[in-house]
Amino acid sequence: MLVHGRGGTAEGLIRLADEFYRSGATLLAPGAVRSTWFPAPHEAPLSANEPSLTSAVDCVDSAVGVARDAGVPPERVVLVGVSQGGAVVAEFLRRRPRRFGGAFVVSAALPGEDLDSGGVEGAERDEGGPLAETPVALDSSEDDPYVPAERVRATAGVFERAGAAVELRIDAGDGHGLSDATMGRIGERIAELLDDG
Repeated sequence: MLVHGRGGTAEGLIRLADEFYRSGATLLAPGAVRSTWFPAPHEAPLSANEPSLTSAVDCVDSAVGVARDAGVPPERVVLVGVSQGGAVVAEFLRRRPRRFGGAFVVSAALPGEDLDSGGVEGAERDEGGPLAETPVALDSSEDDPYVPAERVRATAGVFERAGAAVELRIDAGDGHGLSDATMGRIGERIAELLDDG
């Protein structure tokens, strides 16, 4: 599942997926209206991005449903979100947590003003964590011009507390978007799931 960033397109992200596609995988890529999932910056109060943010989360949920209807359960779905699309994937995991095949939140963080106040749905009720060891990779850079590294680290903490198997990678520099290293790791995760199938 590929979720593009602000100003991007589903088609553009699918073209990039040539770098990590593996034979036997199916790519789904929802598209945002006018290439924007929500209007305000990701660090704005959640209310500033509603109802668009909820609509974006519902869009990802619908795509997961399409995969399920095609015989691909959530445990075999890898979610990849880049920039604003990464914020959407992160919010989807927060609101609709369960075991997924993996998630890559790239150059992004959870949306909202205060990340410490909003945990993952059901985290206080589920002893094992509602994300049930879902591998969640957060990839960013120390001087990303759009997403402060502190927000990425705070997002990692939210998912760790919800039971995800978090891998946090913050590279030096000011890169924003999919790096070759990240695309390699996405390809490895897809290959692992295909080998297990």
